[in-house]
Amino acid sequence: MKSLQLIVGVAIMLFFSTALLAQVSVKGVVKDDSGEPLIGVTILEKGTSNGTVTDTDGNYSLSVGSKDAVLVFSYIGYTDQEVAIGNQSVIDVTLSENVEELSEVVISALGFKEKRDNISSTYSRVEADKVVLQGENKLIDGLSGKMAGVRISGTSGDPGAGSNISVRGQSTLSGTGQPLIIVDGVPYNNDYLRGLSSEAAQDAGVNQQSRLNDINPADIASFQVYKGASAGAVYGSRGINGVIVITTKRGQKGKPKITFSSSLSIDQISRKHDLQTTFGQGINGNWVNNSATSWGDKIADRSGAADEVNTTGRHFVSYTDGTTYYPITSKNSKEVYRDSNFDQVFQTAYSWNHKLSINGGTDNTTYYFSLSNTAQEGIIVNADYNKLDLTGALTQKITDKFTMDFKANFITSSSNRIQTGSNTGGVYLGLLRMAPDFDATHYIGDYVDDAGVVTPSRQRSYRRSLGESGNPTYNNPLWTVNEQLNTSDVNRFVGTTQFDYKINGNVTLVARGSVDMYNDSRLYFFPEYSAGSTGGELEDEVITSFDYSADFIARLNFNIIEGLTNNTNLGFGLISNSRKNNYSQAINFTENFRGIYAPNQLTSIDNINSEITRYDQRSNRLFGTSTFDYKNMLLMTLSGAYENVSTLKDPFFYPSLELGWIASETFDLPQWINFGKLRFTYGLVGHGPSPYRDQTVYEVGSFSSFSDGLDLVYFGGGYQLNEQLGNPDLKPEIKTENEYGIDLRFLQNRISFSFTYYSNKGKDLFLTLQLPTSVGFETIFGNGADMTNKGVEIETGFRILDKDDWKVGFDVNYSKNKNLVVKTNGSVIDFSIGSSVQTVAIEGYPLGVFYTQGILRDENGNKVFDAHGFPETDLSGNQVVGDPNPDWKGGLGINASYKNLRLNLLFETVQGNDFSQRTNFILGNFGTIAYSANEVTLTKDMYNYAGDLIPAGTTVRGNIHNFGGGDVLLDQSWYTTKQGFGDAVLNELTITDGSWTRLREASISYTLRKGLPKGIDYVELSAAGRNLIIWTGVEGVDPDINQQGVGFSQGIDYFTNPGARTFIFTLRLGL
Repeated sequence: MKSLQLIVGVAIMLFFSTALLAQVSVKGVVKDDSGEPLIGVTILEKGTSNGTVTDTDGNYSLSVGSKDAVLVFSYIGYTDQEVAIGNQSVIDVTLSENVEELSEVVISALGFKEKRDNISSTYSRVEADKVVLQGENKLIDGLSGKMAGVRISGTSGDPGAGSNISVRGQSTLSGTGQPLIIVDGVPYNNDYLRGLSSEAAQDAGVNQQSRLNDINPADIASFQVYKGASAGAVYGSRGINGVIVITTKRGQKGKPKITFSSSLSIDQISRKHDLQTTFGQGINGNWVNNSATSWGDKIADRSGAADEVNTTGRHFVSYTDGTTYYPITSKNSKEVYRDSNFDQVFQTAYSWNHKLSINGGTDNTTYYFSLSNTAQEGIIVNADYNKLDLTGALTQKITDKFTMDFKANFITSSSNRIQTGSNTGGVYLGLLRMAPDFDATHYIGDYVDDAGVVTPSRQRSYRRSLGESGNPTYNNPLWTVNEQLNTSDVNRFVGTTQFDYKINGNVTLVARGSVDMYNDSRLYFFPEYSAGSTGGELEDEVITSFDYSADFIARLNFNIIEGLTNNTNLGFGLISNSRKNNYSQAINFTENFRGIYAPNQLTSIDNINSEITRYDQRSNRLFGTSTFDYKNMLLMTLSGAYENVSTLKDPFFYPSLELGWIASETFDLPQWINFGKLRFTYGLVGHGPSPYRDQTVYEVGSFSSFSDGLDLVYFGGGYQLNEQLGNPDLKPEIKTENEYGIDLRFLQNRISFSFTYYSNKGKDLFLTLQLPTSVGFETIFGNGADMTNKGVEIETGFRILDKDDWKVGFDVNYSKNKNLVVKTNGSVIDFSIGSSVQTVAIEGYPLGVFYTQGILRDENGNKVFDAHGFPETDLSGNQVVGDPNPDWKGGLGINASYKNLRLNLLFETVQGNDFSQRTNFILGNFGTIAYSANEVTLTKDMYNYAGDLIPAGTTVRGNIHNFGGGDVLLDQSWYTTKQGFGDAVLNELTITDGSWTRLREASISYTLRKGLPKGIDYVELSAAGRNLIIWTGVEGVDPDINQQGVGFSQGIDYFTNPGARTFIFTLRLGL
């Protein structure tokens, strides 16, 4: 029995060693269809446990009992083959791929092919065709809901906008917390850079792109996420947040194969705020021109006649059609413009995506070429994203021992983004605050004052209805989308090369390197009379990035004793990252420009500022992994890395251990149990700081908050020391993690189940510490925080029906992570710059909890109310009022097919998270949200927040609500005070249950393979949709978007550009 072999294996081997010498010896080589040797093929004497595996050249040697023996050759992803020995002493075998079993092969954390069952660290994978089938342009969005422990959330529905990726919560308090991206074995730059411009602020400006969007989804061959520290350790300090391993396609031996696809995407706004059209602009029930709020008169009570105007003086003449506006003396019109205003800002967006690929090759040379072109409209007028992607890959077998693989990828993209967020120039802020009886159509024209003086190109907004001031307060949203520009033009080149040299059957040398560089030219143009830039503003920013990496790896493969093999990778790696930012700003134009101009054309300006920043960071590391495999029963992997980073003075070492016991290879389990494995991993990974934290650096101009500094204007460009003291004693952050897991497969592998429990602790995390002013500096960057994550992950798969024509299956994933900030050295760390509701790290709470003005509570935690039942604001300071981290998340994928017809559905859910719906909250202050237009007839005398007694029987514009101290009347006095601005505002009331469930994806496709014209292998037609249905208690917005963009601050909406619902129709041809 196998269990007896495990217990006394060594004894049996010694006992039979003499007998084995008398047996028949057979040797040979095993190759695939292309003639490449296969490493690790299992060769067994049929009916026995006698066997061996092939070495790195595909060679094997085995002694068997007699000439009547039959050899069984098996390899994951290939069809088994049986060969009778007879009189043969040399048996060479060619194995053919088994498409159904190819999923058994995965890519290791180092980028090499491995058997799935030999990896003991936790990973998730998504089949490439499940991403390509959806036609999704952004690779990362096509992975949402498909993996346990991985949360992907968008920033907005803007075309090309970045997405936030979180693997098992967060492991650090610095950077953005994003995982390391590895493509074809080398690091891939996934920058999300806001830049130096004020128009790229965290809480406002525009949504920046993620460089991961540069990857063409159709080029992907495989996709895995390694979640634990044990797998991340070999990549050095970058692996602390997990590792995403992507392998792209290569050519296949054979005649050229051509694939072409063309997709039409239709995007629509996914959710809208419910706005009122009952009351007009004004306050206290009266219409007031230019009023900020819509607490005016009831529109239905107006006469319906034309507005009375004063035509004798100042007026505004529209450039749109010559319409002239005069001051209104009596508001009579009942017209409302909610829908027409909205329809001029938002649109049904159409996008085209065309992809072409060609691959083929000979025994020695294979090639792959692809071309992709995307032209995407945004759901907001004049937002767009265009991308051209060229990829070429060549694999050349130079000799039997020497192979070269080369890939080059060129991407060029351009986009125009729309201002968003806490921003007087933001499109949603101006649109949603706008009074329902204001027509935004005529947003630009000539303002003529009482003396007849004409001021051209003035902006007309609901706060400045005649354009009578150069400051519109808030932009008319049509000005934002039509007159302001926020462009980005990116050119990127990524090149990778790998050389493999097989010294002998046991040793292979691998050298691989990459160059990854891009140039991002950003231009922000705001004509004169723009909100926030009333004098006009032009910002020109060029971000240059240059990264390179190199790895030199020795791959060793040995049979130590019969049944015990070892695979070892020993390597040296280096990485270099450089960023440079050239920024210039021109403000206060003395000529009024419409359109876009380069800075050197703007000669008539009051002020030009410029700034250049750069940083360089390098690291090198020695690393190694060594896997011991005893008869596919016991697995042990030892890994370690010794890294030296330029941002720390001392190198550091981090090891890992992975243990796996495959019980199904040990015991004779019931036939319905096909596979069972227990696994344990321990890993330690370090993380270095960003550059120059160890030094006290100089800077231009004033910086200190307690002195005048050396202002650029008055002191001619002097330099001063930065307010942050350099810290040469920094040491790395360290994350230690343990994993315990079990993997099972049942009923001929129709049911799979994987469970993982993990626990990790981050120690000595970086944070900014305050210093006494006597030191002469305000802060110092140092080690001082600790944080933990604990959680479970479950992934299951079911193939309910698997017949020739019918196939039905579904996949389920579930994950739960509990984060706790253990120590911050007494600091409250704010990640949400500029937000009234902060997301912070504070001791004793999860990372990113909401921190803002809350309701006053007594010593027992009970809410404190005033004499009329209204909650009082705690003026002593901010308090924790909510947690955006979910209690759990999950996904359900349903896949069915009948012959050539396929159906796929994906449901995703996030439960137990809080969400700050500040847009909905603040619109109560402005009186434009639907709930603020409610009317109620009082059944008893009630006080409003101003202290006025409203008698029973009175019909009031407002709502009756109970905060816990009895029914209270919420009318204008409440909404414009407690839901407004300032220290007395109760931002705690913005917090709501942010849980959601959605139909994330749905697709149907049909493939034709017969009756086609000669030369066409297949035709596939598909229709897909994303974000089709959302079930949530959050009002007016998709709770998966986020004002603060990519980073630690999540779960806040404040006039964030809305999310999109997408329909995709695709035609694919195989030639």
